[in-house]
Amino acid sequence: MKVMVIVRATKSSEAGEMPSEQLLTEMGNFNEELSKAGIFLAAEGLHPSSNGARIRFSGKDRTVTDGPFTETKELIAGFWLWKVSSMQEAIDWVTRCPNPMTEDSDIEIRQVFEFDDFGEALTPELREQEERVQTEVAERNNNAQGIPASKDEDEIRSLAKAWSGSLESKDVDAMLTGYSEDILLYDVKPPYRLKGLEAYRANWEACLPYFPAKMKSEHRDFTVTVDGDVAFAHGLHHVVPIDEESPVGQTWLRITIGYQRTEGEWRVMHEHVSVPFDPMTEKVSYITDEVIAETI
Repeated sequence: MKVMVIVRATKSSEAGEMPSEQLLTEMGNFNEELSKAGIFLAAEGLHPSSNGARIRFSGKDRTVTDGPFTETKELIAGFWLWKVSSMQEAIDWVTRCPNPMTEDSDIEIRQVFEFDDFGEALTPELREQEERVQTEVAERNNNAQGIPASKDEDEIRSLAKAWSGSLESKDVDAMLTGYSEDILLYDVKPPYRLKGLEAYRANWEACLPYFPAKMKSEHRDFTVTVDGDVAFAHGLHHVVPIDEESPVGQTWLRITIGYQRTEGEWRVMHEHVSVPFDPMTEKVSYITDEVIAETI
């Protein structure tokens, strides 16, 4: 689901007070976290309403009123667009956000309408038109940045996002969606390999009872490379327990995933999950946030 995360205006934002270097740094770091988690779509800050205008619609009449507008609490100072698995995920991220204002402020979360929400009113012709417009806009924006649009990469990221949501709900059947019958898994624990969808299922069914009742599944530095009908992704993954103590999630796991397009759909053919191993101590080396920060 997509959500718009709305930053409400305050007296300082309407007065045109600019954020400090410290706040810009904090917000930049937060946006970077959103991007690495794969949920960041867009974000913009807005000038005060004194630089804007309001148009009133009444039948065929249009009345223009120049800013500023007095009802500060009803105004918007900025927004994000995120793609999340649930409203709760959006709420969790907002609670981690630095206060975007120098005084007390409010952030509102609103779900964005998807095509299916409009029902029969959105005819196939209208849907095709809207999809065409969105594709043209995406291609124009990407070309302006020198980046070719990649529907394949979006599909693969969507698979990873859906898998995370299924893991959080411990829905093994849903976790298997998008996996090949011949999946080959090199897991972080014995045996050294598992082959086939049923072995993959049994592996997760044996593991999930040891996971927290509630948890957050997170990817980091998830990079996708596509070449024809073959693709691979690599990055880090972990789960974060919610409202309980659990050893799960103490380390990020390194992941590499191989994909192949079969009958028009991407399928996971191979997964490799690991943590570093120190041969001098014969112990694994945890990948913590501190270790990652030192490596960058």
